[in-house]
Amino acid sequence: MEDDAFKNLFGEDNPLNDFLKGFDTKGFRMPDLDPKGTALLAVFNIEVIKGDKRYLEHAVVEYKQEVYEREDNFSLLEAYAKAALFVGNLPLCCESLRKIKNPSIRHSQAVGLVDYSQGNYGLAVKSFKAVKENLSLPARIAYSLSLLELGFQEVKMHEEILKPALEKSGIANSILGYLSFNAQDTASAEKYLGAAAKLNPSSERVRLDSMRAMDANGKTQEIYAQMNSFYIDTNSKLTPKEITEQIKGRKLSVSRAPIKNLFRVVDSLLGRIIED
Repeated sequence: MEDDAFKNLFGEDNPLNDFLKGFDTKGFRMPDLDPKGTALLAVFNIEVIKGDKRYLEHAVVEYKQEVYEREDNFSLLEAYAKAALFVGNLPLCCESLRKIKNPSIRHSQAVGLVDYSQGNYGLAVKSFKAVKENLSLPARIAYSLSLLELGFQEVKMHEEILKPALEKSGIANSILGYLSFNAQDTASAEKYLGAAAKLNPSSERVRLDSMRAMDANGKTQEIYAQMNSFYIDTNSKLTPKEITEQIKGRKLSVSRAPIKNLFRVVDSLLGRIIED
């Protein structure tokens, strides 16, 4: 049977129609017990690869009920969640992933990352907590930032979460530097913020934060020695006087950081369908 809602929207160009026409449910060529579910799975995956957001924006809404009627179809729920995320429908993405029975560690991380991106920090923490030590680098950072948003600033807690991310992530080092500075542990703050500056040498903000920690430890000469590289690396327009004012009066803080390429991060967690 043809889908009237989509016929009205797209006429005969509904990709689902092409898949359904290929099934012979009465004969023996296609022993598929659920051809509609199979077709939906194929359409969501293929249309994401094609990048057809116009179609998918409507499809994830129009076919929601039919997808949810197939709660035992793990692959369909996952493909549907990816399609929803691809078109920016984050609530629908989370809703679909939560319908998966016996979710894996990867599913819990994916839900947590999407919840974090929506500002649902409590829900994100709950998902990440369930995963414990088996967190990906993006999930660790989102976990730590979610806890900060909820007011949890104990350094040791964040160190435990972020330790595996410190080698590669400037944000992870900045978080621990900020927390250490606020706890009056300026030696640790200098260590972490210095590492963040090495990982992100072109960031004016990160470099100034590092200098602020150095200044708190009385390392004025070391700061002056960095000025030339600071200007070269950051292309900063600040005057020497403004830099000094920044260093002396700078308040260290970590703002909520958006997850870059959220779809690709989640896609990678769940099993890639798009190549870089």
